[in-house]
Amino acid sequence: MKTLRDKKAVAFFLLPALIVYTIMVMIPIAVSIYYSLIDWDGLGPKQFVGLSNFVKLLNDKIFIRSFTNNLLYIVIVMVLQLGFGFIIAVLLTYLVKGRGFIQTVYYIPSVITVIAIAQLFTSFYSYEPIGLFNIFRKFIGLEPIAFLSDYKAALPAVAAVEGWQYIGIYMIIFYSALVSVSPDILEAARIDGATELQLLFRIRIPSIANVILLACILSLVGALRGFAAPMNMTKGGPNHRSEILATYMYKKAFTSRDYGYGSSIAVVIVILSVIGVLLISRYMDREDA
Repeated sequence: MKTLRDKKAVAFFLLPALIVYTIMVMIPIAVSIYYSLIDWDGLGPKQFVGLSNFVKLLNDKIFIRSFTNNLLYIVIVMVLQLGFGFIIAVLLTYLVKGRGFIQTVYYIPSVITVIAIAQLFTSFYSYEPIGLFNIFRKFIGLEPIAFLSDYKAALPAVAAVEGWQYIGIYMIIFYSALVSVSPDILEAARIDGATELQLLFRIRIPSIANVILLACILSLVGALRGFAAPMNMTKGGPNHRSEILATYMYKKAFTSRDYGYGSSIAVVIVILSVIGVLLISRYMDREDA
């Protein structure tokens, strides 16, 4: 305990992690900011253009569409991951047998590569030959649709893949937090006549507020940097209807070879991530107060 109170000792133990974080995160962000201020095709001379790349973003209709698509993408992903993850975690607290099996089943998709999951869902969404989801639509009397080429369905279909894949992670996070709530407090509330819903909303959820905050931040940042599933399944199509910031950044930087413009989009993603984390943290602090 004396060692933990020594600031020099704490700094010494934090130093290796800080060095790794600086090399893996802070330096790449700094380099991206530098490249966002230049015009460069990756081969020729670099030309400093200041904030011109960011000004171009404001007049880029595809960027604006990607930005709005990304907002909807975030909402879908967070609702699936946090909503379903929390519901399943709550139900598991009442389950006596088979809890480990269910946890394993839900967790398995999160350890499978995103490309494999994307290919699986591509076959599920297939119009010809007819995929699983269209078979279900026909079963309930609806016409099959081409999910990945339909203007309205493409973005939700792609976002659902990432949202579904990582439900298991948030289920584990929420379940671990819920079972850590003191059973004595819950039992005392039951004796006083509290219902299970009252226990959930007045005791359990307030007790794990910090865990919920962490889960919201992880889900938000993960959705903002989502790339593999939309790129593999639709490549931003049709007509940029499923384009998000990460896929548009990749196209500008590595397909159009406009590294400066692509880096400016990357900087926007970082800024949005920071803003999102600050807003969630501020909201949770206000709720605690």
